[in-house]
Amino acid sequence: MKSVVKMMGVALTALLTLGACKKDKVDYIDPNDSAKDNVGYLLVGGMEASILEDTENISSPAATRADGLDINAFDVVITNQAGDEMVSFKYGERPSEPIALEGGVYKIAMSSAKMEGAAWETPVYAGEKEVIITRKQTTEVSDLVCKLANIKVTVDYSADLAEQLDENFTKMTVELENSGLEYAFSETRAGYFAPVAVDNTLKLTFNCRYKGETKDITMTNEIKGVKAAQWRKINVVVQHAADGTATIGIVCDTWTYDEEVTFDTSASLMEEVIPDDTDAPVIVWEGHDLTQPFELTDDMFDAEGNFTSSINIDVTAKAAIKSLVVKVSSDNADFTAAYSEIMALEEDLCAPTVSNTILKMMGYPTDAKDATVTRIKFASQAELLKSYEGTHSYEITVTDINGAHTTATLTVQYGQNVAPRIVWTGYDIDKQQTYAPGMTCDLKITAPLTIADMRVKIISATLTPEELAGVGLAGEFSLVNDTQYFESLKNLGFPVGDEVEGKSELDLSITNFLGVLNMLGAGDHNFEISVVDAEGNTTTKTVMMHFE
Repeated sequence: MKSVVKMMGVALTALLTLGACKKDKVDYIDPNDSAKDNVGYLLVGGMEASILEDTENISSPAATRADGLDINAFDVVITNQAGDEMVSFKYGERPSEPIALEGGVYKIAMSSAKMEGAAWETPVYAGEKEVIITRKQTTEVSDLVCKLANIKVTVDYSADLAEQLDENFTKMTVELENSGLEYAFSETRAGYFAPVAVDNTLKLTFNCRYKGETKDITMTNEIKGVKAAQWRKINVVVQHAADGTATIGIVCDTWTYDEEVTFDTSASLMEEVIPDDTDAPVIVWEGHDLTQPFELTDDMFDAEGNFTSSINIDVTAKAAIKSLVVKVSSDNADFTAAYSEIMALEEDLCAPTVSNTILKMMGYPTDAKDATVTRIKFASQAELLKSYEGTHSYEITVTDINGAHTTATLTVQYGQNVAPRIVWTGYDIDKQQTYAPGMTCDLKITAPLTIADMRVKIISATLTPEELAGVGLAGEFSLVNDTQYFESLKNLGFPVGDEVEGKSELDLSITNFLGVLNMLGAGDHNFEISVVDAEGNTTTKTVMMHFE
């Protein structure tokens, strides 16, 4: 076994040349400080929050108001595109000084409390917005709107039915996933449920007994398509059939909080909710997740500078498209300036202010209006995108003739703001691979801003810390900073220290070691690899190998 582990150490050291982590840093810095080239500033001191208040103009003893909430106690959290928390504070303690952030897209989220399962009279209000931080510029947040973030449910009975039921044996149970509340016959409080998805299903169980009877009646039902910010009013009624018979029925009315009012304002009306957005238009890039930034790299262009890939955004709608708005922003002011010389930063492609020739040149459709299918070919702008380093965003909003609308954002990164890349040539590094004879594992690491650190974490039931220590390695370490492992790694022929730090490209093949891994028998061996560049941009990938 020791000889196998010794051989295994060689394979592991090859993988160890791939990783490192470094936490993003947030400071409060004078905007006049020019020491940091890729830093912009966010001002939140003047931010005014408002709320879609739960003050319905509908007779209901279960109505709940937001008056008792202290908006100054709301939590505010700022995260980057990777979801990492950069800074947090209470709304009432928001800083007046600028917050220094690296150029990019950030989300500001505000909430009154954390939602958990189901509880009585516990409305949670939340809101969020995205901001673009531009290098050496100050972005000010002026407003942020919060609305009900959980689902409100009340239960009531029609007067004619209430007279017939024995209240001691009548109740309604409402469940959402693993959380539920039991509504007694006389219950007037509202229950609040934490949504588990965009569309949720409420499961109802109604138990009752007529006055003077001993037989219990049980009914079940489901309410599908329930969304956050909705008030589902469950009404138990007597349903009369044409033949004169009568049965008990359950009716659910839907209301939503859709009128913006200033916090503590008392006049907010409820409006009946528009049907669920199952017929809303769809915006997709086949094979890509639009919630993740797309990294534009030099190797996507041929020797003549032609873009060799495609960026096709497909828009489909069940009803005719009324408007297709593209709103462009960037953390590089030079890019937006160059774009605006061609066309407006916000343009409705169904009512353009430029000629069809310009639209075609930019890859935009000229026949989107009244169509149900159209395509935006952003590959036409690849050369323009490549001309300016930074993070460039295209917010796309499509609205059909029925008013249904959908918004999605294509984010393209190039140059300074492009994070390091870890690619497994010929294989999808994001999927587990099963070893087969002849399999190759050629890894390519690129970091346009140069590598600052590299780290790997070994996740394996077989490769224990004791076994790794026997070959001079550990379960997690850096090839740049953990000098105690350098001698072992050098003896195995792999780069360390200055041979890694400061490099913009690194090619590494560990094909010869796959067979060694296979000698350990069946099992999984995962290697979590991280690369961090000189600006703190971090990329983490995991090489996942399965052996049968």
